[in-house]
Amino acid sequence: MKKVLISLNIVLLLSTWAQAAVVLRVGDVLLQPLKCWACSLIEGEEDTIYSHIGVVLSVNPEILVAEAFGKVRKISLTEFNIKTEAGQKLMVLRFRNEEISDDIETQGSKFLKTFEADFQGASYDHDFRWNNFDEEGNEKFYCSELVSKLFAQFIRLETPIKRMHFNHNRANWMIYFRGNIPDNEWGNSPGDFERSELFYQVGEL
Repeated sequence: MKKVLISLNIVLLLSTWAQAAVVLRVGDVLLQPLKCWACSLIEGEEDTIYSHIGVVLSVNPEILVAEAFGKVRKISLTEFNIKTEAGQKLMVLRFRNEEISDDIETQGSKFLKTFEADFQGASYDHDFRWNNFDEEGNEKFYCSELVSKLFAQFIRLETPIKRMHFNHNRANWMIYFRGNIPDNEWGNSPGDFERSELFYQVGEL
């Protein structure tokens, strides 16, 4: 029995150490598995476990994350992570180019202010269209589009976009888009960040 308890304690210690080993930086990208009907469509289409994405805006005095979820907003890491599908973890991505990561971190307060001034409070784009606007002419964003356009504005770096496809579970996509699927329109997904050579995987949270 004592050996079992010792083994369990070692596993718990190693798990805690592994989580603590991921020290977040401003500009880190967080890939998130979610559990919902539309989420399963996204994950199946993109061959990934990740259907949502956010970006770290601040690490001090608390970790704040920008996301497009219901609306474009900033929330604590704890609030962001509580949505993670049970049994899954967040994946942390960071720019391979250290100069880019260093620049974003050095200008962290400006990065946060850029988000607050130009993106915060915008509507969520349920239609997943790259250039989509509300009735008042304000741009709407979905999650991976938000992260792409925040980076594009702040560091003048274009993250990958592609012609979107909605072939897997086509009948359900027809339901989701009410018969008007945006085939071949420009866009991206959390899976595109996961596969992008611009980033490397720091670890899981």
